[in-house]
Amino acid sequence: MRIGYLIDSNLVHADRRPLTPAEIADGLDAMVEEGVLAERAGFHSVHAPDRHGAPACAFPGPEQLLTLLARETARVMLGTFTFVNTLVHPLKAAEQFAVIDNLSRGRLVTTVSRGFLPQFWGQYGIPEEKLLGRFLEALRVWRAAFKGERFSFDGDHWEVRDGFLAPAPFQEGGWPIWSGGNASPAAIKRSATFGEAWTCDPMPHAREAFLADAGAYRERAEELGKQPFVVLMRDGWVADSFDEAAEVFGSHYARMTRFYLRHGNLTRNPGFASPEEITPESCAPYIVMGEPQQCIEHLERLAEDFGVDYVVFCCRLSTGPSLAETREQILRFGEEVVQPIHARYPAPDHPAIPAACRW
Repeated sequence: MRIGYLIDSNLVHADRRPLTPAEIADGLDAMVEEGVLAERAGFHSVHAPDRHGAPACAFPGPEQLLTLLARETARVMLGTFTFVNTLVHPLKAAEQFAVIDNLSRGRLVTTVSRGFLPQFWGQYGIPEEKLLGRFLEALRVWRAAFKGERFSFDGDHWEVRDGFLAPAPFQEGGWPIWSGGNASPAAIKRSATFGEAWTCDPMPHAREAFLADAGAYRERAEELGKQPFVVLMRDGWVADSFDEAAEVFGSHYARMTRFYLRHGNLTRNPGFASPEEITPESCAPYIVMGEPQQCIEHLERLAEDFGVDYVVFCCRLSTGPSLAETREQILRFGEEVVQPIHARYPAPDHPAIPAACRW
């Protein structure tokens, strides 16, 4: 198992007032610093999400932040979590990611998804009924572009006329693609078809539901002759006690979970039927939270009982904790949790991980 770090590209914005230009600029700097600190703390990777249309959004897409981190880091794997590939032309996106792959000397992976928030698609005037088609065709364009030849593509949603991907990816044949699909059985099986890894979001889900989803993915991957690779995102916080960690972080996680409940994203956990049932205490089983040993044991259970190969960890949400607290947490979680986990488990040797990052 390896542990990566996710930078939330929304600034902490609990009071919802307009952000000043200085606050935005300082926030951009702080997010770059989070990535640099994560490498220093021993995290295996740094990931950036897609965020659009929110007043607190500082880096709208992962391309910008990962480009900066490709220059500011030397060892960590760099990834999207996720890149919503239905929003922009796939060849334009491939150009931007190819630059990142070259700047980082082959340390890029991209988790791709069609997205689920209507305001993302609405901002760009994209009809929701066309999302799956745009998603699948975008992947076909990438595969064609990775061949290093001129090509044309005439799809129902995207068109390429005599296109050529320049620069070519640093990684021969293109960077690894992870799947962001876990909303339905069809999406999970589709993940095995086009991706080198299946990723699952950090939302609370019953153990039986997760094992069933992961089993369906593994079965399909093995049918296709692929080696399965399961990635799970987890939020959390390490502190001197569980109560302290819950006080600092638990309320932020519960608030986020209520948001996703309203958007229908908790179907894999029937235990949360209403927002009132979502509290820091009821969410605790789904958060890597508490004393260092508690956090380590949580991650070990994910590896040994759930069969998780990789965890992407996040410790800051749009409502908090603060940027300053987050910087301290990155260093502490890295030293007291990540490094012991990495010492216990062997380095990954899998096509989902770039060759430069199999440490």
